[in-house]
Amino acid sequence: MSSSLLFIYNPRSGTQTIAKRLSDIVSIWTAAGFDVTVHPTQAQSDCRDTLVRIGKNFDRIVVAGGDGTHNEAVNGLLDAGIQKPYGYIPCGSTNDFSHSIGIPVRPLQAAKNCLYGTPFPYDIGKMNGRAFTYVAGFGAFTEVTYSTPQEQKNTLGYAAYIISALGSIQNIAPWRLSFTSEERSGSGEYVLGLVTNTLQVGGMKNLLPHDVALDDGLFEVLLVKNPRNPIELNKILMSAMKRDFGADCFEYFRTRKIVFEAEKPLKWTLDGENGGEHYKTEITCLPRALSVLTSR
Repeated sequence: MSSSLLFIYNPRSGTQTIAKRLSDIVSIWTAAGFDVTVHPTQAQSDCRDTLVRIGKNFDRIVVAGGDGTHNEAVNGLLDAGIQKPYGYIPCGSTNDFSHSIGIPVRPLQAAKNCLYGTPFPYDIGKMNGRAFTYVAGFGAFTEVTYSTPQEQKNTLGYAAYIISALGSIQNIAPWRLSFTSEERSGSGEYVLGLVTNTLQVGGMKNLLPHDVALDDGLFEVLLVKNPRNPIELNKILMSAMKRDFGADCFEYFRTRKIVFEAEKPLKWTLDGENGGEHYKTEITCLPRALSVLTSR
C-alpha cells in the first residue's frame, strides 16, 4: 500500500531551483512508493496555513524554501500538532538552519534525505507566541547579516560581518531595555541582541562559541553593549573576532526563558524575517519540540 507525501515548496525562494528540478524530486519519492501531492505556496503564510488545514492527512511532510518558508512550516507543524519527523529541502539565499542541523544543500540529495534521513529532535523557540527555529534578534547587526552579499561573506568570512557592522553601527541609536532570566538579569543600552539556537547566523559560521547544542533545551543569549566612543567600539569588534564573549562589552549566557522590556517598541527579526515590534518580549525554549530528517 502506498504512503502519502505532501510537498510544500516556495517557487520564489533563492534561484527557483526547486521549480527547475521538481519532476526529478517527485520521481525520487514516487519510486520509493509515495503518492505525492505538490503544493506551491501562493502568498505569505500559505505554507503554515496549508499544514494546519491538511497536514495531518499525510504520512510524510516535506517543505522546500528558505529560512522564512521553514519558519512558516515550523509554526504550521506546531499549530497543527503534527509530531512526525518532516523533511526539508533548503533553497533560500542563506539557509542558516539547514547548515546548522545537517541537511544536504543539493536538492536531489536533500530529497533522498527526506526518505532515508535520521530524525533529529531539536529545540524550538517561541517569541510572544510565534515560533522560530534558530534566531530571534534585534539591533544594528541583525539587518547587516542578511544584507551583506553572500559572495562577500564567502570571500571574507567573519571579516564581512565586521566590515558591514562598522558601516552601520555609528548611524543607529542604541536600545534601552532590561532583561530578566533565571541565570542573569540586567539593564542598559544595547546595539545588538541575539537569542539563538544555531551554529550559523546570516550565512556566517563561527559567530558563536563552539559548544552550541541544538537539542539541549537552552538558548545562547548575546547582548552587545552600546559603545560610548571609538575605543569601546574597537574593543567590541576585536573581542567578537576572538569570540571572547566574556569581555565586559557583552552579556553572554544560556537560558531556557528570557523576558525583555524596552522603553520604545523593539523591532525583532525571527529567522531572518520580520518579527514585529514589541515593548515586552517573552522568549521561551520548547525542548526537542520537532524532529527533522537530517544526514547526521
